[in-house]
Amino acid sequence: MYPDSSHELDRALRISADLQRKAEDFQSRLADVTGQGGDDSGLVQLTVGLGGSLTDVYVDPRAMRFASQDLADAFRQAHQVATQNLQERMAQAQREAFGDELLTGLLDGSRTPDSVFGEMRRTAETGIDGSLDEIERLRRRLG
Repeated sequence: MYPDSSHELDRALRISADLQRKAEDFQSRLADVTGQGGDDSGLVQLTVGLGGSLTDVYVDPRAMRFASQDLADAFRQAHQVATQNLQERMAQAQREAFGDELLTGLLDGSRTPDSVFGEMRRTAETGIDGSLDEIERLRRRLG
């Protein structure tokens, strides 16, 4: 019984360490992720950061000839394209950090990033709790 338990403990610790490494890798990748996009004319270019915050704006002087509503539409279109680009880059960072299995359900919208990370956290906590229980059993056995 104990050799199997030791094997399971080692396996749980490896899984936990791997998840921690992947989470740290993902977090470092996200720090630099931005999305870029422009309107159809190419005269309005935007960069957005995480959460869709606007981080850079370029307006070609020729865009100033647009009617105010057309300029507003160009900004909305550029923001939509930049936000889509950001989402694609975040998905790529997730694939690079965790592999494709994490994306199951994210791309089709049936799961949110929060639910995926919550599931990962619960899995890691369960593994850690099991490992701690096994360590405690071994400590008691060894005196």
